[in-house]
Amino acid sequence: MILTLILILIILPSAYGSICTGIAASPNWYGSVGYPPYFNRSTIENCPQKYSLSRCEQSAVMKDGRSNFATDDSGAAVCTPPVDCSPTKQNCNDTLVCSDLIQLKDELMEGGHNIVCRHEKTFWSQYTGEAKNCHVNNNCLDSEVKVTQRQLQPLGWESAKSFATSFSEMDIPIGKTYSSPLSRCAEHAQVFSDEPNEEVLELLYMSIWEEVLELYNITEIEKVNGLKWQAYNLRNFAGKKPSPGKNNIMITHGFNIKLAFGTAVDEGYCMVLKPEDSEPSLADSIGNLTVGNRLFYFDNNSFPVDAIARMSPESALLMQTCDDVRSDAIENDDDLLARIDTDHDMKITKEEFISAHDMTLNQAYDAYDFILSVAIQPELLGKPVDDESRSIELGQFFHINWGWREYLKTGGDISYPWRSILENTIGPLGKNSPASRVAAFKQANYILSNLIIALRDYVKYPSKAIMEERLINCDISDTDSQYITNCSAQVFQSESGGSAYIPIGPADGGAAALRGESIFGTPLAYPSQWKPDFYDSRLLKVAKCLVSDSFIHLSDMLESMGCIGPPATATAPTPVPSYLPSTSPTEIACSGENQGSKSCGGHFGEDECCPGLVCHYYQSWRCVTQENKFCATEGAMARKCGARWKAAPRKCCDDFVCDFKVKRCKLRDDRRRWHEDGSQDDIYTTTDSPTFLDFTK
Repeated sequence: MILTLILILIILPSAYGSICTGIAASPNWYGSVGYPPYFNRSTIENCPQKYSLSRCEQSAVMKDGRSNFATDDSGAAVCTPPVDCSPTKQNCNDTLVCSDLIQLKDELMEGGHNIVCRHEKTFWSQYTGEAKNCHVNNNCLDSEVKVTQRQLQPLGWESAKSFATSFSEMDIPIGKTYSSPLSRCAEHAQVFSDEPNEEVLELLYMSIWEEVLELYNITEIEKVNGLKWQAYNLRNFAGKKPSPGKNNIMITHGFNIKLAFGTAVDEGYCMVLKPEDSEPSLADSIGNLTVGNRLFYFDNNSFPVDAIARMSPESALLMQTCDDVRSDAIENDDDLLARIDTDHDMKITKEEFISAHDMTLNQAYDAYDFILSVAIQPELLGKPVDDESRSIELGQFFHINWGWREYLKTGGDISYPWRSILENTIGPLGKNSPASRVAAFKQANYILSNLIIALRDYVKYPSKAIMEERLINCDISDTDSQYITNCSAQVFQSESGGSAYIPIGPADGGAAALRGESIFGTPLAYPSQWKPDFYDSRLLKVAKCLVSDSFIHLSDMLESMGCIGPPATATAPTPVPSYLPSTSPTEIACSGENQGSKSCGGHFGEDECCPGLVCHYYQSWRCVTQENKFCATEGAMARKCGARWKAAPRKCCDDFVCDFKVKRCKLRDDRRRWHEDGSQDDIYTTTDSPTFLDFTK
């Protein structure tokens, strides 16, 4: 397939738009080559997008079943499909940040885009069945053979549905939906609208090239002619403007997108393209092109397209969280990050940071640079970086979507996806309300918020070197370190994807892992399962050092991030509320008052709150009574008690008062004045809790 693409590179000219500055028909920005599944290159795309959310390339596997790639002049491992290797998965590096996602959302709200997607995740075990049947018999469009085609996986359909639901809940305007006639595309397109999807030949799979030639009466039976015709078809179709104020959805196939626009896309990825009618139409700029015995005519109402973004399957859900957080920040000024980010663009500039901190200029610059170094670095996954305009990003989702397909023994029918979250400070996918998404975002950014507060102590952290020493290279007990590591994995690292994140395991059912990474007695070229080993989280190190440096109590950190902390010291047992269910094994377990529940967003606890309980508004992972939804109960932090955690309730609930020593609410009203030396004086018995300033010098 890819060898044939070389013949097209000169034939399909670039349009005037910014979609491709290089050869527009290239299957990826590196040219007609394949690469090992480890995607660690940073070469700039010939087809850059306005928002650099994801980068993808064509992976390959050597035909002899080994990993003995040749190297080019730069030392990169390369091969020439299909001569000495077979193309496998489109591997992608996802570098999503809230500041980009909310800008993209705002543009989509204006309409005018064609969102051209590759169909969602499929059963690759059905690849050979389709290729050896309807591809050969030239009858893929016959309704009776559609069931023999490669189909959407159930999880692929769910991923498409989640993407479409997020668009709908954000009120992103969708006009018409179009798809290739193949069922995996039609089923994907249908989730975007209640109106019937329109199946069009312009989006038909180019790999069934003989059927394409027959449909369009092209009598020179050569594969390159079928590929060229469908590449021109897609470019012409995607260049037509949607109805005013609307965005159209187009679901097609990976090779079609690569040949038409030079952009590699994995299953479920979308190119957001904007027809640019300020440029000459394709009819004026290109006119017509020869394909065998036919001429392909570009239309007068088709224009060059600007490449706006490449969206991953997770991007719409993350965009929704970022948008909710922005809205909450605009409406409420009680969050530290929102107060510093004065223009609410989901990033903190150096000017915003310095104006919000009362410290010497040099120390402020050092603090800003140190915080920048703590967040995951964009260049780690090849994202272009402008050091002069770097900002502290509020919400990042860095994700690798790599993998490969086995050809030597199975002809490509077994896939081995490698999907891992490196760092996620946007929050888990799948939260079902704005409040739960905002609360999860705040949990994921708890360490960043407290790091900013800690660095205001210019005596303790006077320089970047001292910050590095005390907040990166600290010592901490093994027990505390393990608690923080486990919690961080769930909140902002590898396990933070949430219910709507689809990890996808090896398609061999784990056989290779059980047999020394071999199948059918033959060693695999690459591992069946692989986890990244090239990233060491500095944010995790800061979390540990904030505890080690006594800035945060371990239990406070774990509780604030929604995790279970170390066992508390023994106290008298708490009476069991009457509304709790019995412990009979035949009854369904539920979470009691002040306990965590998974339905509230907690990482632990039962699936649901017990009857009569609701999720707390601020500490959304807890179950509480309705009257205590907006206040703090016994043992919980409250801002009126001096808690610096911005997601803590403002005050204690009725019948509870502040314990200012630990900044939490308690039952007995025996508050005393505590001083820095640990001494105390008069007991306060007023009904209203005094402010934190009343109890400090």
